[in-house]
Amino acid sequence: MRRGLPAALLLAIALTGCHPAATPSRPPAVPPLGSRGYESWAREQFARRHPGEKPADQPVGEAAVRFHRSRPMGTFKLATRLGQPGNDCSDFVACCIDEGLGVKARFNRGSNRHLYGEDLRLVTETLWRPGVRSQVGDAVAVRHSPWYAPVEESCWHVGVVGSDGMVYDFVKLRRWKQARYGRNSFDWFVRHSPSAGQVILARLRPEYRYHTRPLPP
Repeated sequence: MRRGLPAALLLAIALTGCHPAATPSRPPAVPPLGSRGYESWAREQFARRHPGEKPADQPVGEAAVRFHRSRPMGTFKLATRLGQPGNDCSDFVACCIDEGLGVKARFNRGSNRHLYGEDLRLVTETLWRPGVRSQVGDAVAVRHSPWYAPVEESCWHVGVVGSDGMVYDFVKLRRWKQARYGRNSFDWFVRHSPSAGQVILARLRPEYRYHTRPLPP
């Protein structure tokens, strides 16, 4: 007797096109981190596990609105090189991020350091183009400040999208006696940076926005 399937069964499979059933592949329970599906999955998990709560970027936007009202930044001091401490637009945005993420802005914990506000591990940076919508908590960096006519030697400027959709910033021009707390539309804020690559959005990563992973130490 020959080993294997009976000849009649082999013939039946050949004629009918039937083949032994393959084990169906199952999609992973969690989409790969950074994939398109991960954000949708994280959002669904957040809605199920934290009903009625706000994603982590919402308190960042709320902090921007509060700081615009309370004006806590003190004397404006522009940092002119990377790593130099300052009390300027980027410092304001970092304070909003720290306050919103629950570790308090530096002036609310008696420190001159930011804990999460300048941590690039927490955000994804994308080049903005017309038609792309910003969202609450986004840091918006523009090549040319909206506060004065663009010149090649100007430095970048940054603000943060508040809980009302407006962009908040802390800025001082030489002709002003005091610094100002700005509240303007996104379109106005990017008005002098219309070319490709002149506006960058830094957005909290989905795993931190929707609490699927703890903030890094």
